[in-house]
Amino acid sequence: MKFLEFQAEVEEVLADSCRALGHKGVQIDVGSPPSDAYGDLSSAVPIRIAKEQGRVPGDVAVEVASKAMELAKKSKYIGTVSPHRSGYVNFGLKHSRFVSDSIAAICSGDLGAVKEKGEVVAIEHTNVNPNKALHIGHARNLVLGDSLVRVMRYMGHQVQALNYIDDSGAQVADIIVGFRFLGYSDEAPAGTKYDTYCGDSVYTRVTKDYENDPTLREKQSFVLKEIEKGTGEVAEYARGIVRKILAAQLSTCWRLGARYDLLNWESQLVHSGMWEKIFESLKKMGYVKFQTEGENKGTWVIPDPETGEEKVVVRSDGTAVYVAKDIPYAAWKVGLIGDPFGYEAYPLEQPGGVLYSTTLDGKKGKVRFGGAHLAISVIDTRQSYLQRIVSKVLDEFREGSSKRYLHRSYEVVSLSKRTAAQLGYTIEGNFAHMSGRKGLYVNADAMLDRLKAKAKSETRRRNLSEPDSWVDEVAEAVSVAALRYELLKQDPDKMIVFDIDDALQFKGDTGPYLLYTYARARRIIDRAEGKPGVDEASAAKLTKPQELRLAKRMTMLDISAETAEEFLSPKEIARFAHELAVAFNDFYEGVPVNKEEDAALRSARLALVDAASRVLAESMTLMGIPIRDRI
Repeated sequence: MKFLEFQAEVEEVLADSCRALGHKGVQIDVGSPPSDAYGDLSSAVPIRIAKEQGRVPGDVAVEVASKAMELAKKSKYIGTVSPHRSGYVNFGLKHSRFVSDSIAAICSGDLGAVKEKGEVVAIEHTNVNPNKALHIGHARNLVLGDSLVRVMRYMGHQVQALNYIDDSGAQVADIIVGFRFLGYSDEAPAGTKYDTYCGDSVYTRVTKDYENDPTLREKQSFVLKEIEKGTGEVAEYARGIVRKILAAQLSTCWRLGARYDLLNWESQLVHSGMWEKIFESLKKMGYVKFQTEGENKGTWVIPDPETGEEKVVVRSDGTAVYVAKDIPYAAWKVGLIGDPFGYEAYPLEQPGGVLYSTTLDGKKGKVRFGGAHLAISVIDTRQSYLQRIVSKVLDEFREGSSKRYLHRSYEVVSLSKRTAAQLGYTIEGNFAHMSGRKGLYVNADAMLDRLKAKAKSETRRRNLSEPDSWVDEVAEAVSVAALRYELLKQDPDKMIVFDIDDALQFKGDTGPYLLYTYARARRIIDRAEGKPGVDEASAAKLTKPQELRLAKRMTMLDISAETAEEFLSPKEIARFAHELAVAFNDFYEGVPVNKEEDAALRSARLALVDAASRVLAESMTLMGIPIRDRI
C-alpha cells in the first residue's frame, strides 16, 4: 500500500541526507509522531547524531532537514520536511497525489497482499479432543489459528491449515467406556448435537463413575489398548464414534468461519512407525537414556532443555507419553523425517474448499503436506513446557530446526464470576477456569445462539419488511463477528475473562461495530449517482482533518499485517480495523458526501468511502468476520 511507499521514500531521503552531510553508519528509523500536527512520519536520527558529536539536537535537525528537503523534491509522496527544536525531523505527505494514487490502487484490487510466492507454512490449530463440543476456550484457539492462516496467506505464504485429531487418547476411551460398559446410549437425544451429548451427558458422568468405582479404570485401560492396537471390534466401534463427534465439532468450526486443509489422526501417527524411527535415532545419539534406578526406573527419559531434569518419554510398560507422539508429528511438519502418509479427501464436504485426511493405505496421490519451511503450533500456554522439549529434540536432529518450529502460545479463557453464577456455579474469586470435566464452560454453539437471538431482534427492529431468511443470515453474521472479535482483540499472552453480558454488547470495540461501519459505508455508495472517481485535482479538495486521517489510515493494513506476521498476533489486525472504523465514523459524522454540491469534491469523497470500505472488508476477512452489505 502507498503509505509503505511513502515510508520507504522517507528512509531513503534520510539515509542520503546523512551520507551527504558526512554522518556515516547512522541507523535510519522512522515512526509516527505524537500528533498529526507534526506531520505523518518522524525520525530521531538527529538526536543520535547530536549525542555522538556532542552537539545541540535542534541544530543537527535543521541541517538534516535542509538537506532532506532538497533531496525530497524528486520524491513521489514527500510533501514537507521540517525540523523540530527537540531534534526530530518531521515529514508530511503530498496529500493530493498520495490520496488519488491510494484510492486508485485500492479500488483496482490492490489491498496490500503480497503477490510473491512465499514459504510453505504449516499452522496447526483447534485440536479439540473428539469427546465433547467446543467451548469458548477452544474457540480462542480456533480464532487465533484461523486468523493466522489468513494473515500468512495475505503475506504470500503457502499455508497448510492442520487440525490434529487425538482419536486414541484417554478422553475418547472414557466415552467408549460409557457406551460399552456403563449402558449409556450411543445415540444423542432428539434436538441435541452429538458432541454436546457426548461431552455433557456421557464424559462428565463417566468421570464421576470412576470416582465411585475405581475398578472402572481397568475398563479404560482395556479400551485404550484396543484403540491403540487399531484392529478389532472395539477399535472399529471407537472409530465410528469419533467420526460422529468430529462431524459435529467441524460443523461448529465451519460456523465460526474456520477452514482446514488436512486432518491429522493420532492413531495413524502411532501406526506410521515415525516414533520408532525417531526413538532409535535418539538412542544412538545418547539423547534418551534408560533409567535403571530411582523414581523413573524402567523408563526412557530425555533432559529438560532448561533445567536438565528428566522427562519420561516411554513408560516402564513400553507405552509412549503424549510428548513422544508430538515429537514425530513436529518432525513431519518441518520435513525431518520421511512422509509415511497418503492423503485423501475426507467424506464431509467442507464449505469453501476440499478437506483432506491422512491415510496409511499406501496410496500417495498428488497432494502433499508436511515438509514446511515453518511450522506454527497454536497451543495454550499450559503446554509451553512440553513444546520446549519438542523444539529441543528437533535441534538434536538438525541444528536450527527449533527456529522453524514455533509455539504460538495463548492464555486460557476463564469465566467471570457473574457468568459462572448465571450458569449455576458459585465460585471464589472474580473468575473461574473452564473445565469440560467439571461441566463448567460456555459451549461455543450456545454462545453463538445467544448472540444470534439478540442480533435477530435488533436486525428485525431495523428492517421490518425483510424476510425472515434475510434477518436470520444477518443475525448469524453478527453473532460470528461478535464472538471472533471478542476472542481476537486481546493480546494472545493475556488471559481472557469471558463475560456473557459484555460479549453481547454491540457498541464500541466489537465485531458488530465493524459490520455496521462497513454497511454504513456501502449504503453511501449505493445511494450515490454514478460511479465515484478521483484524480489529483479533486483529491486536492480533500483537506478536512477527517478526510486526511481516513485516507492515511486505510493505507496501513499491510503494515499491521507485517506486525501480525512478525509477532504471530492477529490482534494487530483487530486494532487496525477498529481504528479504521473509528476514522470512518468520524468522517461520516462530520463530512457530507452525497449532499456535497461540488461535483468533483463529492465524487472524490465517494471514492474515498469506497476505498476505505474495501480495506475495512479486507481486514475483517483476515479476522474471519463475515461481510454484509446491509445490516
